[in-house]
Amino acid sequence: MSSDRPTEQLAILVWAADPSRPELCATPFYFAAAAAAMDVNVEMYFTARSVELLREGTAESLEAARNRGKSVAEFREEALAMGVRMFACPTALISHDIPAGELIPRLAGQAGAAAYLGRALDPAWRTLGF
Repeated sequence: MSSDRPTEQLAILVWAADPSRPELCATPFYFAAAAAAMDVNVEMYFTARSVELLREGTAESLEAARNRGKSVAEFREEALAMGVRMFACPTALISHDIPAGELIPRLAGQAGAAAYLGRALDPAWRTLGF
């Protein structure tokens, strides 16, 4: 990336990627990794049942496409390896009885509606929702 070009920033809200619908769960990670590969600073905010994808062991048992051999956790790990930062909504964690100790170790932290809305209202950031 050239130094005279401003860094692009993308905040992704993940709320409809429900583990009961695994075919919807890999796409947010895929888009995040693709944006990061384009030198975009990417943050993902997980809310509703999507926070389950940050629980250790859940995404490992899901495949977005049957018999493809790639778990949703592998898509998640690719995004993390590209530098994507992931945040879990604390209210969603409480609602779905997920203690902090069960979250993946590379989680950037907990952040909810105010944090995402701060990004959405900041003209330096672009947003995407899944």
